[in-house]
Amino acid sequence: MTVTTGHGADKSRGRWPKAELYLPLMLPVLLLFNKVLADAAVVIIGLLFLYRAFRLGDWDWAQTPWFRFGLLFWLYLLIVNVPLSVDPGGSLFKAVAFMRWPLFAAALGYWLFDNPAQQKRFLMSLLVISLFIVVDTGWQFLHGQDFFGIEKFSSNRLTGPFQKPVPGIMMLRVFFILLYGVVLFRALRSSGRQGVGTLLLVIIGTLFVFITGERMAFLLFITGSVVVIAGFLLDNPRHNLLLMSGAATLALLTFLVMLAEPETAHRTVYSIVDKLSHFRESDYGLVFQSAVDVWHRYPIVGSGLDTYRAVCTDMQLLAQTGMECTHAHNLYLQIASETGLVGLMLFSVFIVALFHAALKPFVRERQWFMGALAFTVLYVCFWPLMGGISILNNWVAALVWTGAGWTLAMARRQSRSGKQESHPELSSGSI
Repeated sequence: MTVTTGHGADKSRGRWPKAELYLPLMLPVLLLFNKVLADAAVVIIGLLFLYRAFRLGDWDWAQTPWFRFGLLFWLYLLIVNVPLSVDPGGSLFKAVAFMRWPLFAAALGYWLFDNPAQQKRFLMSLLVISLFIVVDTGWQFLHGQDFFGIEKFSSNRLTGPFQKPVPGIMMLRVFFILLYGVVLFRALRSSGRQGVGTLLLVIIGTLFVFITGERMAFLLFITGSVVVIAGFLLDNPRHNLLLMSGAATLALLTFLVMLAEPETAHRTVYSIVDKLSHFRESDYGLVFQSAVDVWHRYPIVGSGLDTYRAVCTDMQLLAQTGMECTHAHNLYLQIASETGLVGLMLFSVFIVALFHAALKPFVRERQWFMGALAFTVLYVCFWPLMGGISILNNWVAALVWTGAGWTLAMARRQSRSGKQESHPELSSGSI
């Protein structure tokens, strides 16, 4: 009698093999370089996933708590927030479109990244594309323009191949996914090689994000790296000397680069202290306060999705600062101002449930390194105190929800591994 090791495992094989072969390989290119391509890929993959679920009758993923909470938030937007919006027409389009993000994450976690071969293909493609971006951006740092002739955004800000000063925040979402390679690839299975691979990627990532001049990306990368290294040490305490030596090397290299590039150092590192010590008067502080003021005006259900800019401008909240109202520069303040206290609570529960789904198998099995990686991939996307680019309506969001889908796939992988260890007879596929 044949036994499968996961919901729908027997149904998911042999269906659309070309899509399952090529989409993981194509995703990094589709998601990283163009907003239109990224959005198109997200929508098409989501629709393919829905059609696949309908044909196979495989709706187990839709019963998961994190997805149900995401669906509940979406229904709140459609039924309550949109009708009460200051711009119902504009809010309706954004509200309908929001569901593409959790659907895309589910498509990756329960379909495209659902077996080791697909996961490795995606990682290899992501590694190649990431190497190109790192080298291209490094070339721009050294020579003033990248391989395509794109010049620096300013003397202390880089664009790489993106034409906008976003390579740090884009690659922030990528580096911690790449770290899974030290676990998934057989050549790196020994703990010593995993430690070296982790240190190498952390060092490259730290120096890369530093030279981009992006404060928030640098701060998030450093703190995320600390979590990852702590997780590795909990699993491999005998390698503490290796990790500490690597951390010291990283600190020395960063210090030397800071000495060589004082203007970049001031932008990336020293200005963080200045921003925090004078936060209320800083640009971030003023924008955050404007979002709070909009929330105070529409406290319960918000002003309507995607209306912060219009309401902020109408209230002239930044008129005296010389800044324009664009977006709230903080995910949760944007949610609060546009969807109110009810929307903020629903969205927060959705995100907590996503963290729970991604982390539970690793905590249960005491796999601290993998758990730390999963936490960090989500932390750099959903940490409440971070500021920067909106992740609800631009192509950075595609990387955010790629990370969410990846952590769900890794959690499912760990759950299946745990079941096989508890019931070895299942691993052979028959009894």
